[in-house]
Amino acid sequence: MASSSSSSSVKFIEKALLATGSFALSYTDPDQKWLIRKHLTSFLQDYPNFELSTDTFNHNNGAKVQLFCLEGSLRTRSSPIQLPTVQVTIWIHENYPLTPPLVFINPDSIPIRTNHPFVNSSGFTNSRYIETWEYPRCNLLDSIRNLRKVLANDHPFVPTDSIPTRNLSISRIEALDRLATSLHYDVLTIMERSGEEIENLWKLQSEVKQRSESVKTIITELENERETLKVRALKLKDDSNVLEDWAETNYRKLTKSASMDMGIEEMFETEPEVEGMAEDDAIEDVLRVLEEAAARGELEIGSYLKQVRVLAREQFCIRQNRLKIDFSYLSSL
Repeated sequence: MASSSSSSSVKFIEKALLATGSFALSYTDPDQKWLIRKHLTSFLQDYPNFELSTDTFNHNNGAKVQLFCLEGSLRTRSSPIQLPTVQVTIWIHENYPLTPPLVFINPDSIPIRTNHPFVNSSGFTNSRYIETWEYPRCNLLDSIRNLRKVLANDHPFVPTDSIPTRNLSISRIEALDRLATSLHYDVLTIMERSGEEIENLWKLQSEVKQRSESVKTIITELENERETLKVRALKLKDDSNVLEDWAETNYRKLTKSASMDMGIEEMFETEPEVEGMAEDDAIEDVLRVLEEAAARGELEIGSYLKQVRVLAREQFCIRQNRLKIDFSYLSSL
């Protein structure tokens, strides 16, 4: 039965490779076709559960090619624990054997684990064997054997921690795959920690920036206060100079007044034209405020006129007194 199946597979391969027209595959070189026939036959002898067919493959750049396609399941481990089988699809690249086959895992009802070192979210597989592919050292059968070991070491559907390890002698390639797996998860851990540290640094930077803005605000306020104090100091200096000039001018008068026991008011003479100006200015300010309040409607017109009459009468009296003082002062001259 196995011989019959093998014979039918060989006939299918030969027929597909000899097809022309719209059924022709994308393998053009005769030597290449012979190697593909040989490698497919060897593979199907070791994995008879795989089904061989031809179909259209779409590359990422949009190119469409007609290729051999193998579909079947890989049992990654038989002991000491039974793991789920892995359904895979293998495409024989149009440049095979110079280019490795394209192997995809079909997740079916079980999703592929995230951040798997050798299987991406689309199911495409990769390994050290594929990355270092070199013909004639590498071939289809050995690549799938290596993939089976890789998936046994790090199953795409089962967390790695739940898979017990076996202490058996392994090949150099498998050792590199295991090392790559360990490094992959170490890198993920480091990246996660680095992400947390970066986030904390961003928060710290934001806090430092806020504090820097606060410090700048304080410095600005201090500078403004310093400028205000400078102005006040200059004003005090000017006032001090005025007082010094006045004291030098009136020193003898103050000394004489002090010896005659004069009162403090008598020591200072008030200029006649200055008397009454403060009261007059104060009334002017009150009149302006009343006018603004009446304009805003905050004061009734009757009250406004009453207050204006009183203030005007008072202002008139003050101005009359100032005129009398001025007249008396001029008469005494």
